[in-house]
Amino acid sequence: MLHTTITTVERTVFDNENVKQISIPTAEGVVTILPNHVPLMAPLGMGEVLIVIKGEEKPYVLFVDGGILQVVDNRVEILANLAEHANELDEAKIEEAKRSAEKLLEENPLDVDMAQVEASLQRELSRLNLVRKMQQK
Repeated sequence: MLHTTITTVERTVFDNENVKQISIPTAEGVVTILPNHVPLMAPLGMGEVLIVIKGEEKPYVLFVDGGILQVVDNRVEILANLAEHANELDEAKIEEAKRSAEKLLEENPLDVDMAQVEASLQRELSRLNLVRKMQQK
C-alpha cells in the first residue's frame, strides 16, 4: 500500500496509508502510482486526482492545481498550490469566477495581467468539468 499525503499551505487535504493506486496530473501528463513505484519527483499539473483506497468501492476524487509530487519508498507526498475535495466544489461560484475571467478577457484592461486571467479561466473550466463529471455519477 501507499501512504499518501496531499497538503496545501492551509491544510492537509488527504492523508491515508491504505492507498492502492493514485492517478494525478503532472506537467507532463497523468501519472498513475502503484505500490513499489520507482522514486519520482514531478511538477503537478491541473486537474482531477483519483485515489483508490483499499476496501473502498469508489475512488476518492480531488482537484489540484500546481505544486510538486514526490514518490519514495511507498510514500506519495503532494504539496499542492490548490487542492480541493470534489464535493467541496461549488458549481455556482465556479460559474461566477469563469464569467468574471471571460469578461476581463473581453475588456482587456491595461492594468490587469492577462496571463493570470487566462490561467484563472483554465482553472475554473477544469473545476467545472470535474463538478459536472461528479454530478453524472
